[in-house]
Amino acid sequence: MKAVHIASVDLNLLVVFDALVAEGHATRAAERIGLTQPAVSHALNRLRALFGDPLFVRSPRGMVATPVALDAAPAIRSILEQVEVVLRGGQVFEPEKSTRQFVLGLSDYAAFVLLPRLTARLEREAPNISLVIRNTSHGVGLAMLEEGTVELIAGNFPGPPSHLREELLYEEDFVCAGRGDHPALADPLDLDRYLSLRHLQVSTRGNPHGYVDAVLAERGLKRKVAVTVSHFLMAPFLVDSSDLVATEPRRLFEPMPSRLPLRFFPPPIDIPPFRVVQAWHARHDADLGHQWLRRVVREISQA
Repeated sequence: MKAVHIASVDLNLLVVFDALVAEGHATRAAERIGLTQPAVSHALNRLRALFGDPLFVRSPRGMVATPVALDAAPAIRSILEQVEVVLRGGQVFEPEKSTRQFVLGLSDYAAFVLLPRLTARLEREAPNISLVIRNTSHGVGLAMLEEGTVELIAGNFPGPPSHLREELLYEEDFVCAGRGDHPALADPLDLDRYLSLRHLQVSTRGNPHGYVDAVLAERGLKRKVAVTVSHFLMAPFLVDSSDLVATEPRRLFEPMPSRLPLRFFPPPIDIPPFRVVQAWHARHDADLGHQWLRRVVREISQA
């Protein structure tokens, strides 16, 4: 093992490392910690020399952490949190004793995926903390943070301005679903048959042309959207009771086999995943309770 002399290590490098893990993007990491992008790149080169590993590899979707970086990330986050506690004069947040109420903005998709695990975690670790959940969406989530009507949002949102923070939770991919005895789904689903079927589209704005349709249009293809609904949670039940097929987020349909007799297929065309993040206002950065909540949301989303 390589000997490391702590006196020769710039501990600010750990702040850069933590921001890169959280953001997955050098420019957003720079904005998060108030540095320039070249300064973050320089710090990353120093981190690579220190660890003897690339740590973050460029990809079409940003900076992907290597196994070494993923292994080190929880310990580095813990170190930085302990430093913050010391600098605050030993103040601590004790979730098991707290009676705080948190106000979250979640879409029905994010609520379906995250809320059962979040409430179970709170029952075990923070039984006196309460949650208020307000409905949000791609178009209004950031405005709700600005207005202060919620203190944390989770879902898919536009890139935030510099005074709002964002942390990637996971990237969501897609699955095709139809009822178990659908007559056109007896064989593997190819592209021609996929395009010939009647489709269900979920759009919080009621737009029958959505993300999947945009991907198809890039290839000069078009599907027949027969029904558009505004709530993700309607999709599995409408699919089960009709000949409609849905191409929707995988985590929405994952629990359904035990509840509905649906059949699942990989999409016959490559559909890029979308980012699911949690976001908050910078005014909550130093809030110990808020830090605890964000950590819990991160952990349950990646479990």
